[in-house]
Amino acid sequence: MARTTGHSRPVIKDVAKLADVSAPTVSRYLNGTAKIAEDKRKRIAAAIKELGYEPSMAARALSNQEMDSVVVFASKPDEFSTSATNHGVEAAARKRGFLLNIVSLDESDIASVEARVRMGLAVRPAGVLVYEYGWAGVEALKVIPQGIPTVVVGGGFGDGDYQVINAEREGGRWMTMHLLDLGHKMVFHVQWDQETGDNSRTNGWRDALKEQGIDVPESITVPVGRLDKAVAAGKKLGRRKGVTAIFAATDELAIAVIKGLREAGRKVPQDISVIGFDDMAFDALWEPPLTSYTQNFHEMGQRAFRMLFEQIQAKRKGVDMPPAQVEIVQGRPCLRASEAAC
Repeated sequence: MARTTGHSRPVIKDVAKLADVSAPTVSRYLNGTAKIAEDKRKRIAAAIKELGYEPSMAARALSNQEMDSVVVFASKPDEFSTSATNHGVEAAARKRGFLLNIVSLDESDIASVEARVRMGLAVRPAGVLVYEYGWAGVEALKVIPQGIPTVVVGGGFGDGDYQVINAEREGGRWMTMHLLDLGHKMVFHVQWDQETGDNSRTNGWRDALKEQGIDVPESITVPVGRLDKAVAAGKKLGRRKGVTAIFAATDELAIAVIKGLREAGRKVPQDISVIGFDDMAFDALWEPPLTSYTQNFHEMGQRAFRMLFEQIQAKRKGVDMPPAQVEIVQGRPCLRASEAAC
């Protein structure tokens, strides 16, 4: 049973007495605001463990101190990629006793991003994660103050000193090559009109065509969220001669395109092969089951928090920050039945 000195729960003074240090020294240890001799650090850590002491987050907030929390600035908050990444971050943060605050950024109102970032930083988080899944994330990164531990999730290579990135471009290349390997002479591409960064599935599509010496046509862009426009694009492609394969940048786009192809009297995959990207839960239930590419967003979230936590710990201990690093999380194709040999 943990020892206390008469309180219902141990407080800083209890830790200080057991560790034979002053209460301000314990406070500095907890907040990482100054260097503390190693022998004192060990005694404080041992006292905290023995007493079962847990810092009061409410008290730290009232004293305007940094809290055991992190803020996520999330572009495209409604998308599967964002929610899945959030789950990964939250799972890793929970294991470390950290709270997670999520600030959604509006892709349609870029001017509001700076105010949203300042609002998120007002709670004095220990660190921040920026999802660079859209232009709002790019803008948010510009206004994060120097000195606060930060990890960029997604985006292009080198967008941050600390970054976790998915192999999105390689995934787009693999999916396009898969269709070409099935004998299709051309692969058409349908994408949203706000894709960002060089590490994009659309660039992977271009890479594959160029490798095979195929002239790259213009991709077909659809306004974000306008699935009716994607249906119309599918219908238009279905009426064109020589169209045998389509790579859609997301599974929602792929299914909308399939609907348009059917309205044009074309069958999938007998007449035209269609594949998507992201491996949504409904893909296997679609008719035909949709071939797609899964990205491990949950793992990205977990890795991102671990990378952020290392920075937070270094800052609190007053030691050098970890070396800059970019971690790449690989995905994998999920082959089903929406494509066929040409």
